[in-house]
Amino acid sequence: MKILIAYYSKTGSTEKVAETLKQEFEKNGHAVELIKIVPVHKLKASQYKKNGKELALKTPATNIKKFDLILIGTPVWNFCPTPMVLSYLRNLLNVKDKNFALFATCTALPGTTIQRMGSILSTKGGKITASITIRSIFSLNKKKLKAAKTFAEQLS
Repeated sequence: MKILIAYYSKTGSTEKVAETLKQEFEKNGHAVELIKIVPVHKLKASQYKKNGKELALKTPATNIKKFDLILIGTPVWNFCPTPMVLSYLRNLLNVKDKNFALFATCTALPGTTIQRMGSILSTKGGKITASITIRSIFSLNKKKLKAAKTFAEQLS
């Protein structure tokens, strides 16, 4: 399978999960492309529009036509996906009939993070095949990263 993992990470937790997923997929013989979603202007979290509309990204909208599975990851900000991920999702091309798996990292409650991401993709014709939220009050430990490995195994 050709797999895309696109994610935004501010503190590194979501990035650790994305890299763990990548390693696990590659261990199982899949080709993986890892893309970090980066805004053009770095602001404080409270300065971004919550809906992510009109947010300029350094990361171009990815044409996902060549991928069999697309994973999108985000930290949870105020019970929602980050504006960067929302903007990225809105700009994806060739979403119709593609398979998506969503992941989120958070310290407390995930709120409607996965549902909001899924709603954008479903509206564009994408299929949400799986999701996971990894909660960790402090830093990610081996047990939390094992959940990411298990998630990748299930998707393989």
